[in-house]
Amino acid sequence: LPLVLDGRPVVSAVLIRDVTEVKRRDRALLSKDATIREIHHRVKNNLQTVAALLRLQARRTDNQEARDALSESVRRVGAIAQVHEALSMSVDEVVNLDEVMDRILPMMNDLARVDTPVRVSREGSLGLLDSDRATALVLVVTELVQNAVQHGFEHGRQGAVTIRAERSARWLDVIVHDDGRGLPEDFSPERSDRLGLQIVRTLVAADLDAALQMRNAEGGGTDAVLRVPIGRTKNRAPG
Repeated sequence: LPLVLDGRPVVSAVLIRDVTEVKRRDRALLSKDATIREIHHRVKNNLQTVAALLRLQARRTDNQEARDALSESVRRVGAIAQVHEALSMSVDEVVNLDEVMDRILPMMNDLARVDTPVRVSREGSLGLLDSDRATALVLVVTELVQNAVQHGFEHGRQGAVTIRAERSARWLDVIVHDDGRGLPEDFSPERSDRLGLQIVRTLVAADLDAALQMRNAEGGGTDAVLRVPIGRTKNRAPG
């Protein structure tokens, strides 16, 4: 920096900053990010191995109830694996839910029962969500889709299940709509003893701090409406 006296530079000031510590921290952060992504990648691989073993076991059993339970476990493990796959490619612990759901949709369609030919699709954008809640949200949506496929359609009836997303500054609304037979008059998701809905209730309350409604849709079928707050997580007790 030149210092000027009477219009003439007479001396210069040189400012020196030691950036050794800054560069060391930058290298440490890069190493940490790479380590976290590698961990997510290995977790994904391990989960896929577990899913493959469950799938193999399902093929070897003659009990239909056991086969269905194992197939549902394959779906759940696969959904979690896809979230870790997304995190292994991210540097900020944020999940692109649209990419994850699009990877899971073929699995949902494959696991739909052969005697209930139901097509599953997605409309709208779910956007980005923090990794802490992304796994829970993906599991809730897949459980609601599976519940619609299993209980919304009579034997052999064709139909469709649509995952609709509407996002604002404060809320992410996910509607799982099916064009099936609708809900029984005395149905209550809070009192249901189905394993899938029990999982949904737990994740909605404990991990998402969200609200869930299930109702008969206009024009027939069922709407399961999930409202998730954006930008905040469930309050946790200090530890």
